[in-house]
Amino acid sequence: MFVGSDSDETTVFVFRMWRRDSFEWEQQPPLRVYLSADAGAEPEQLSWVAHDGTECSVGFAADLSTCYGHRRSPSLRTMDIRGELDRRETVRESEFRGYEFDTETLDKGRHPKGRLRLPVDAGDAAPPRWVAWRDRSATAYSIALWSPAWSDESGDLVVAGLRIKLASLTFHGYRQPAGQEPIAYRGVWANAGSDDVRELTPAEPEPVALQPVPAGTPCLPSLLSVPLVRTDFTDDDAWTATSTSVTAQRHLQGGDVFCADVEPVDDTAFEALTATQLCQLVPPGVDWSLLLIADRTTMTSAEHHVLVVDLDEDNLGRTFRATPPAIQEIENNLSLANMDWEDFAPDDDSIVGPMLL
Repeated sequence: MFVGSDSDETTVFVFRMWRRDSFEWEQQPPLRVYLSADAGAEPEQLSWVAHDGTECSVGFAADLSTCYGHRRSPSLRTMDIRGELDRRETVRESEFRGYEFDTETLDKGRHPKGRLRLPVDAGDAAPPRWVAWRDRSATAYSIALWSPAWSDESGDLVVAGLRIKLASLTFHGYRQPAGQEPIAYRGVWANAGSDDVRELTPAEPEPVALQPVPAGTPCLPSLLSVPLVRTDFTDDDAWTATSTSVTAQRHLQGGDVFCADVEPVDDTAFEALTATQLCQLVPPGVDWSLLLIADRTTMTSAEHHVLVVDLDEDNLGRTFRATPPAIQEIENNLSLANMDWEDFAPDDDSIVGPMLL
């Protein structure tokens, strides 16, 4: 089922399958399960929803000799299913014909996770709509596949006046190693046709040079919320206006109300520190995706532009500026990994404003 990207061969277990509608077992198309060489990737449990809405779930014996589970048709009729291992095959990379995705996780930034080969091949011509599984290492996965053709949605996305054709097949879901929190997991069909333009990943930026932190400077306070750190103490009124605006509720035209999960930090210990210095003072154990700074520019600009700082370890210290009303959208979406840094950061030195009205 799950295949790493480092091997040029894929191990395939082919199961003879039966279903029991009443008392008699009827033979069904075989189930093919694709595995990596890593024993930890062998499945204990596998569930999927086929393209026609049929729901299936099976558990596997420890030696993968058998599987057993249940099936529910779109009409909600349920029945038992079982399988016996028929044969084990090896498929070379060049011979693989299933669905293969370039994947990444989103946890305070994008992290490539290699290839996922996903043929829940139960004899269906189309890919499944949803798949979930747990492997021998107790890592759990759940992914929902999407294609614009399935729901008559547009496969085009307009960004800054440019029309981009999205991949014809993608997935979103989560990945949860044993004993850890689940993180966002997504993929784009890797073996699409040449006319299928996949979403573009920005080029890796140059690392930001980190300035040394003055000796004796304390760490930032361990807050549950993202801190808005004051580094300029020349104008108390400007600071009050900035912090009030950042933490205020936003009322949208449709009646929705939301706010940023931000807590002001007003401490002269951080006076005149830069973004690259402050990002090195993040205490261990906090779960911040970003840092907010009210500096000299914030205090003197008419709209009190706040400096937004990336805390992703691969891009630590990169910044852009945003107006206080935009912080609610930025903090909410970056903290929840609904959107990425690149979705907000401008290509120039322009100030980011709110997108929602």
